[in-house]
Amino acid sequence: MKITALIVVLLAGLALAAPAPNSQLGHLNQEQVPVGVSLVDVICSQPFVYANLQNGLGFSQPNAWMLADDFNYPVDGYIDNIEIWAIYASGNATGFNVQLRSDGGAGPGAIVESYTSGTPYHENTGLSQWGYGLWYTEFAPSANITFTGGTKYWLAMQSTGGAGAHYWLATNQTWEDQTYFSQDNGGTWASSYVMWGAYYEQYMILSGAETSLTRDSWGAIKSLF
Repeated sequence: MKITALIVVLLAGLALAAPAPNSQLGHLNQEQVPVGVSLVDVICSQPFVYANLQNGLGFSQPNAWMLADDFNYPVDGYIDNIEIWAIYASGNATGFNVQLRSDGGAGPGAIVESYTSGTPYHENTGLSQWGYGLWYTEFAPSANITFTGGTKYWLAMQSTGGAGAHYWLATNQTWEDQTYFSQDNGGTWASSYVMWGAYYEQYMILSGAETSLTRDSWGAIKSLF
């Protein structure tokens, strides 16, 4: 009952157009039917499962919000496609700002590379929560996001365009480190636990290709000669 009341209060605040929308939609506990995802050339796999949906975390540029989640892939490669699941409170995002950041030891560090997105593709999942439809979004960065294998990086993103606040869907499932949130366009960062009392992870699939061979691959090639 307390959770329901909290969600009602948060949504009421949004409806009244408060000066600064709340940066989260409200922690959720429920079981629903999972949504399957096909994985191809995946660098980072954190696919959306409705049964594990816990919250939506703000990442819209007009509010100066940015979210960052980490990934670590064993060999050199690049990312050329990004898939996320989100709520767009009043109009879908027309683009995204994307940053590849080094690891700062306790969250995102310095910007390694910075990108904008191509025109995103949005598809309504037919599911809803907190009174909003849940959207699948896919887009390509303006250039391949290159990274060094075996190194921890943070993918930081914020949405652009649209008439209202946008929320990147999150879960409590632990893949790597917890999500970090910025309220000043990536200037400073706080962990999801510090911000909202939960170890959130963002639903995302990062796809691309390897650009270096693993040690085992080199061994197999040498054995041919």
